[in-house]
Amino acid sequence: MLVTERTMAAAQIKTQPLPVSLQQGVIAFFIVGVMILMASLFGILTRPMGFLAAFWPANAILLGLMVCMPRLANPWGWLGALAGYLLADFSTGGEITVTFWLTFANMAGAVTGYLLYRPMSGVDRRLGRPQSVLYLLAICSAAAAVSALAGAGAAGIVFDRGFLIGFEFWFVTELVNSLVILPVMLTAPDPTRFKGTGHTSFRAVIGANWLPAAALAASLVAGVIVGGPGAIAFPVPALLWCALFYPMFVTAVMTSAFSAWLLIAIPLGFIDIGVSSNQLEWTSSLRLGVALMALGPLTVAAINSARAELMNRLAYVADHCSLTGVLSRRAFIDFGSKVVTGADGTRPVAVLMLDIDHFKSVNDRYGHAAGDRVLTAFADVVAETVRSRDVIGRLGGEEFAIVLSGVTEAHAKQVAERIVEAVEAGRLPEDGQSIGVTVSIGVAHSTRRPASRFEDLLAVADEALYRAKKAGRNRAIMA
Repeated sequence: MLVTERTMAAAQIKTQPLPVSLQQGVIAFFIVGVMILMASLFGILTRPMGFLAAFWPANAILLGLMVCMPRLANPWGWLGALAGYLLADFSTGGEITVTFWLTFANMAGAVTGYLLYRPMSGVDRRLGRPQSVLYLLAICSAAAAVSALAGAGAAGIVFDRGFLIGFEFWFVTELVNSLVILPVMLTAPDPTRFKGTGHTSFRAVIGANWLPAAALAASLVAGVIVGGPGAIAFPVPALLWCALFYPMFVTAVMTSAFSAWLLIAIPLGFIDIGVSSNQLEWTSSLRLGVALMALGPLTVAAINSARAELMNRLAYVADHCSLTGVLSRRAFIDFGSKVVTGADGTRPVAVLMLDIDHFKSVNDRYGHAAGDRVLTAFADVVAETVRSRDVIGRLGGEEFAIVLSGVTEAHAKQVAERIVEAVEAGRLPEDGQSIGVTVSIGVAHSTRRPASRFEDLLAVADEALYRAKKAGRNRAIMA
């Protein structure tokens, strides 16, 4: 039997970038260029008279694109970003020297963040661990600092402000924008995977447990009605509640919306918390406080996500055979019982009992290590022969079983015969020799031998397996 190696994809993926074709480069250029152009134009519209933009999402979006979509992170993609920045500023009357200066500062921050994110694991990029949020804060702070150092000098030329004031405002604005935008981009599900049933829509997630979202909305309204400095913190308990009940992406979207609301509502006077005589320092302090406050819900959501992942792994280990990866005996019988007696019990069910012929002789001749490889390869061949929704279990030793739901007697027999042929055709190389094994299969079908319990149907398949062995092995027999 030919062994099909099981590998963990995360450990085997090469990190070297693939060669970029001209077509891929042009696509990256236009995607990044258009996104940065639109984001930059939006930021320019928020630029108050006499100073830098109040909200500049372009740099955070550029960093998010390059981290989340590595195929865009090539020279063409970066050139597209450069073109987007320049076109946006020139189209709004930017002076050439200052435009190139500000563009260099914007690009420097995004490149710094990208280089710092590159060695991060996929889990940390998706904010899958509590420390991932700290990494996010550190990387965003470093990127904001580099960008502010590169561009703060322009404040003195264009806006008649000192370097330190320009650095402070640029740094805070960059950090806030990154902490508001990046978590949503980093945790967003892959849109190509929504075609299946593996992901639940945003509306379905909220609809299944709407109380935390309702509490968040109520707390925002309360902040508008009550006002005062404490109104900023009103939504925090509700956000923590959301972080405990919703997935990371949903929490990130809600936290981003909360932060954006406060950053817009307070300056416009929807929430009255009082204004300091120093408007610039007051604005910087407010922005930084809101952004840092948003780290709390993100950290709680990351902890909850890591805990859920750990529980899933523990459940998988408990329910699956560590050698072959199929269900353990207990988990297989539990599943079969649900199929027979549960909601699907009205559908026809077939049970196949499989036993590798003369398996003891494999262990005796080649050793137990070779026997383990035979078991693993056997499970792989069976999994490749049946449908993805069919369930395989290892009942013990070299004995396996399969549940086929919604199949006719003829189809069940055909599946069993295909498995027999596939196992006989494969061979396992071992020290210059080859190990050939065969399998005997007993098939039981619920229409031929009705059973109220799954264990009874399993027993019928076991009887048929015994007859297959007695008849000469390497065959499938219907009960």
